[in-house]
Amino acid sequence: MRAFILTLFCVCPMLSWGQSDDFHREIMDMMTLKGDEVTASMLYHDVFPKLKRNFSNKQIDPEVWQTLRADEADRVSDFVVQGAFAYRKFLSREEVAGLSDFFASGPGQKYVSDQGLTRLEQKEVDQFFKSPIGQKFKQNSDSIALALDQIKKDWSQDLFKKKMRELIKGGHLKNKE
Repeated sequence: MRAFILTLFCVCPMLSWGQSDDFHREIMDMMTLKGDEVTASMLYHDVFPKLKRNFSNKQIDPEVWQTLRADEADRVSDFVVQGAFAYRKFLSREEVAGLSDFFASGPGQKYVSDQGLTRLEQKEVDQFFKSPIGQKFKQNSDSIALALDQIKKDWSQDLFKKKMRELIKGGHLKNKE
């Protein structure tokens, strides 16, 4: 009987995680279309000047800095995984699908990259934001942005600490003679 109960406790959460994981993946795909992945990459690179300032009196080889940057794809992926919770809190699966369709479109891509829109493209963007999905996104955009800002802050701080530990573990805290 214990084995059966233990199995239920182990299998049921995995089943629900599998179902929610698909939705999370859809949000992450939408975030990529929206440009959140590019934002995370820029944030990733912003950490290194701060680290270099902390280690400015050390003679750290350029190869060390390159090695520290080798995990960019993994760290950016971590951000997107965490960031998806900001959207998940406010949007349904159908709304995420609608946003993905919009951000994947030509006008949607121009909109997110702040490229100049033609009149026709601007009309399409305006129509999207008048739709129920666009309205819901606009209505929740401040809340999503606040949640994302907190995630960005926490993620960036964690990244800085991780890289700092790597430098310290690599013996770069000691003065070179």
